Amino acid sequence: MNRTSTSRAMPLTGIATALALLTTGCAVDGEGGAAAHGSDTGEPLRVGAVEAAGQTVDDPHGSLFNESDWLRLSALYDTLIGVDTAGDPAPGIAEEWTASDDATTWTLTLRDDAVFSDGVPVTSADVMHSLERMDALSAENGQRLGTVSVGESSAPDDHTVVLSTTMPDADLPRTLAGSAFIVPDGTEDFSDPIGSGPFNLTARADQGAELERNGEWWGSEERVDALEIRGFESPQAMSSAIESAEIDIAMGVDPTTAAAAAEEFTVVQRENETTTPLLMRLDEEPFDSPEVREAVKIGLDREELVETVHLGYGTVGADLPQPADPSAPDLQAPERDVDRARDLLAGAGVDEDTTVDLHTTSAYPSMPVAAEAIAEQLGEIGLSVEVVEHDPQTYWSETYTQVPFSIGYNAYMPYPVWARQTALSTSAFNETGWQDELFDEDFARALATVDEAERNEILGELQTRFAEEGGLVAWGHGDGLSIVRDGVEGVSDAAGMARVRLVGVTR
Repeated sequence: MNRTSTSRAMPLTGIATALALLTTGCAVDGEGGAAAHGSDTGEPLRVGAVEAAGQTVDDPHGSLFNESDWLRLSALYDTLIGVDTAGDPAPGIAEEWTASDDATTWTLTLRDDAVFSDGVPVTSADVMHSLERMDALSAENGQRLGTVSVGESSAPDDHTVVLSTTMPDADLPRTLAGSAFIVPDGTEDFSDPIGSGPFNLTARADQGAELERNGEWWGSEERVDALEIRGFESPQAMSSAIESAEIDIAMGVDPTTAAAAAEEFTVVQRENETTTPLLMRLDEEPFDSPEVREAVKIGLDREELVETVHLGYGTVGADLPQPADPSAPDLQAPERDVDRARDLLAGAGVDEDTTVDLHTTSAYPSMPVAAEAIAEQLGEIGLSVEVVEHDPQTYWSETYTQVPFSIGYNAYMPYPVWARQTALSTSAFNETGWQDELFDEDFARALATVDEAERNEILGELQTRFAEEGGLVAWGHGDGLSIVRDGVEGVSDAAGMARVRLVGVTR
């Protein structure tokens, strides 16, 4: 079948213009229109999110730092493996999957009722093209395919894909869940997107998108007739928008706004969703010294940091990057010891004349607050810290991973995904310069272990070692916070990719 675009994407001159097109009446779709899926008013559900990394992107396979991009692309495109409301792997384009005994080959059976917005059925050719694009852009997307060897994978028929891995990987479904977007075979231009997801694009602007319900989507979950996704350059601007009733959901608000809004709106908490770690590069002075790293770790009052930065919407951290992962060990956070920290610094030749720059940005509200609080506490152990704040438009591309001492940010993801992106010698975003061949080998051994309990035990040992020897200080973990206006239901309280699922959200 020849592919002819039926998308009606258009430039926006303003949100009101697009809304007028969407709210002239309730659309009737293949599932019976508005009456068939709840009490939707026909007015768009308006969702706001921060555009922390600058310009929005349309390519679903490259670098995705913006929450607004994740929301929009997850609405437009199906993923090979989906996520359920708890964030666990669930059927997507693939209805089921099985692994070989050694976890080096995964056979995925594709559903036969998925259709792109132009009427063309989704087949294995579309899946293979999408995987090839993700593989080609792996340096940009943080190796989102994990261990998949696209060149060794195949599509024996229209509804079967056989994935080969570069090493045994018993955890592959969690790696792919919610992030491997499927686009039509041959697609390279995404300015007029054709997807098979729960919504179709009707209008697009730099900081906004209008979508309508896709009546041909295979899923049965309730969802609204019309959706508006707005990107905001700062959390403060987004908070003002929900207070003035310009949006119905504010994704990822700061704790101050959440606390102030609790009496008037519903505050959805996703426990331990975010981490704002302190990053010390092991290949840069003075943090190449184990004594300096230990001094920093025991020089922090972690309880005070959680209260200052997260206003109680969080928990104290023990330098575990993903404490909610099933493989996370039960570690105790280091207790603050100012005297020992001072002795360690002195022994490493760091005195009060030594000043280090701590780099941060306002991309996420916790980042500058954490930097200032950490600088003050480290000053009390004799380490002079100067906070340097960068433009959020350029921080992730020009500063992050490139300076000795910085503030990072990550949302919840499975630990193996985080480690592959961040902690291996080959990681695209090796935040702390951790280079350890034995760590790499043990990580590969863990993924090759089919028994889940044994695999988690090995991964737990790796996390313990990384916490003790590495340069990442996960001093605390903040709850993901969203503000929801009255009448809106179904916003997920699960961390991870479940947070960007807008199916199931009704009004």
